[in-house]
Amino acid sequence: MSIAPAPAGTLTPLPVGRLVGVGAVIFFANAALLVLQLVAGRLLSPYIGSSLETWTAVIGVFLAGIALGNAFGGKLADRYPTPKTLAVLLAVGGLTALWMMLFPQLLGATGLHKSLPLGPRILILAAALCLPAGFVLSLLTPLAIKLGLPDVGHTGRVAGVIFALSTLGCLIGNYVTGFYLIPVLTINALVLAAAGGLFALAGVALAMGRAASAAPEGEKGESDSSVAGAPRINPHAFPSIARAYLVVFLASFCGMTLELTATRMLAQQLGVSLFTWTGVIGVMLAGTALGNFVGGQLADGVNKPGRGLNPRLALGWTLCGAAGSVVLALLVYAVLSRTETYANLDAITQVLAWTFSLFFLPMFLLGLVSPQVIRLAVPDVAHAGRVAGRVYAWSTAGAIVGTFATGYVLLSTLGMRNTLLLAGLILIATSMIVARVWENNSLLYLFSIVLGGVVGGFILGIRSANEEGLVARVESNYYTIKVTEVEGDEPIRKLTLDHLIHSSVKLLDPSYLYYEHEHIQMEFLRLARTDAPEPKALVIGGGGYTFPRYAQELMPESKIDVVEIDPKVTQVAREHLGLHDYPNMRAIHMDGRQFVAEQVPVGTYDLVIQDAVNDLSVPAHLMTKEYNDAVKVALKKDGVYLLTIIDSVGYGKLWKAAMATLRQSFPPENVVLLTAEGPAPGESIDAWDKNRRVLVIYASDKPFNFTDLSNVVAAQLPSDVRLRKIGGALGFDMGFVELPGGGPVPYTARSMVAERAEYLRRLRIFTTVVPADRLKPYTDREAGVVLTDQFCPIDNLMAEVFRQRNKP
Repeated sequence: MSIAPAPAGTLTPLPVGRLVGVGAVIFFANAALLVLQLVAGRLLSPYIGSSLETWTAVIGVFLAGIALGNAFGGKLADRYPTPKTLAVLLAVGGLTALWMMLFPQLLGATGLHKSLPLGPRILILAAALCLPAGFVLSLLTPLAIKLGLPDVGHTGRVAGVIFALSTLGCLIGNYVTGFYLIPVLTINALVLAAAGGLFALAGVALAMGRAASAAPEGEKGESDSSVAGAPRINPHAFPSIARAYLVVFLASFCGMTLELTATRMLAQQLGVSLFTWTGVIGVMLAGTALGNFVGGQLADGVNKPGRGLNPRLALGWTLCGAAGSVVLALLVYAVLSRTETYANLDAITQVLAWTFSLFFLPMFLLGLVSPQVIRLAVPDVAHAGRVAGRVYAWSTAGAIVGTFATGYVLLSTLGMRNTLLLAGLILIATSMIVARVWENNSLLYLFSIVLGGVVGGFILGIRSANEEGLVARVESNYYTIKVTEVEGDEPIRKLTLDHLIHSSVKLLDPSYLYYEHEHIQMEFLRLARTDAPEPKALVIGGGGYTFPRYAQELMPESKIDVVEIDPKVTQVAREHLGLHDYPNMRAIHMDGRQFVAEQVPVGTYDLVIQDAVNDLSVPAHLMTKEYNDAVKVALKKDGVYLLTIIDSVGYGKLWKAAMATLRQSFPPENVVLLTAEGPAPGESIDAWDKNRRVLVIYASDKPFNFTDLSNVVAAQLPSDVRLRKIGGALGFDMGFVELPGGGPVPYTARSMVAERAEYLRRLRIFTTVVPADRLKPYTDREAGVVLTDQFCPIDNLMAEVFRQRNKP
């Protein structure tokens, strides 16, 4: 192709129509890529669990594919810069999406994954599933930049627009998938939708190619060597391309560090939910997209001849500003966490307000970096694709290292505050790579202020006093773990995992259980002893180890395996919560599903207790029919499965789905909803329905018999307290207790409020059945969905509970 020469010293007009076309393709292709990334963990969780290692492997492999795709895609773009190449890559991307649907089915049919140890299996399966799609779809970005770039004078603008549109595509893919698609589509349907979208985009790209071929000769795009008079040499290019690579590597490292740290910071204030994750990701992507767009305009503006500006000095200002915004984010967090500034906002608005206040500005400033670096790195149009691809590849490599370093090392060793301060320190050091800070008084002044803020933050962090009652604070790969002590007649220590108070213990009294649902677990362990002198129980979710400790002290003959995914939680329980080494208790640190599915022999346990609650929700892969089937295999004949959830009977959806799903694996009539939390003083039964509480679901091949359970508990009561009759239904006759020196005292719904504390103190029975006729109006209004590995929208089912908890 060729065009008429442009007058000397002028720029070739920006091909707006072509840029819009390739920009739209990049937007939708990256939306599809984000959909595939979000569902990848769900596709693999049946085979590798859902641990930190799983998600880090999935994200890391996708980022590795993106880095490799951009590096190779740059060469491809310079050699074959046509819409036909774009169409071919999109079609191949559609095939890689179909592979993501077929690969898990292959694993399920053959069981090949079981021959691999779990550690290497996580990385191997993640690479096999995710690398092809990440690599192929990332070949598109440098090609799009090449197709939209008429000359070097527009490099920053074109690169900024393409990066912004790719980020916006990820943003839309994140929100649409999380809020709308996962609740209504299976995982395979989502993958098919992404594949279909990519094939459709391939058709659009082919149409673009035909339109370009049919255009009049004078309107066709030019080859790299045909633009006469256009500025092809960049006078401000980096003297070494390696410097450009280093700058974007470090900037992306800090960007990913900010994103991972942001989720941990918000988890302490608002808990963990779909809202917090999508809020963090959305605001981060929005800031990056706007930064990419503005950065492109800035890059071309400061590089225009006659401006008298040093583009590298502008980049130095950007990096110093980003470092300063990180320090500012810490100051804002300190203020907001000590006030109730956003307390009157609804749940979603709170998440967005927190995230925007803390991290939008740093991500916006970091988004300015890549277009400026590409503008400084591109020497001429002929090498635009190659340079843009390599720069973006190094940027992605920085994100990979940032992901692994922050997830595995920084947060657990330095903590949140020091991790952010380290990111700020790296950014101000990076500014010295691109500009001679000491030669510009204004930049040197900003540099000094930011450096002082970072150093001061480290010093304050070291010297700051502990919060009142704080016994220990530990950052792990999964949580911020805090142990606090509440003074009283006998001090109580509380274990907090991020936002959730998980356990309360008395160091010298292992028989103390703060959460009443743990008494239900103990009552079923006692019931199991009637059939097995040494009952064997499995507990998924250790937390403060209050129930295992209680059981080992009161029933030392019981054998208990505790699966806790975070070894630091166990360490804290041993060091600060009175947990001892018991000969019949074993702590196992791995994903609960992988333990149940692959390491438990058939018919091992009398009782399986699922108590892995993350803030309000249960990990999705521990709620599906496939997992329930594995639990049933692990149980002895007539063994019992107790599933703990937090929900509201009145407006919650999780309990309905959990019971509907358990009825696929166990006889429907043997799935029963239990609770230990009767109405509080002055609380009506209707009000009880609407409040959020801990619920326990019983499932077994053996029908639940409340009388058998109560008789076992009553047999262990003091001789002066005797059980006469048990009904066991909430809101109905719940039993009679004979007290010394008097006749029977009825325990009915009316006497529940006044006598509940005395009743529980004397009778020591907590298991209470929520009657089926009380549940029927809610299930008639909306039946529970069956959760499977293909369809398990846990966060969406818990959305209303999250909203209600955070209502002003």
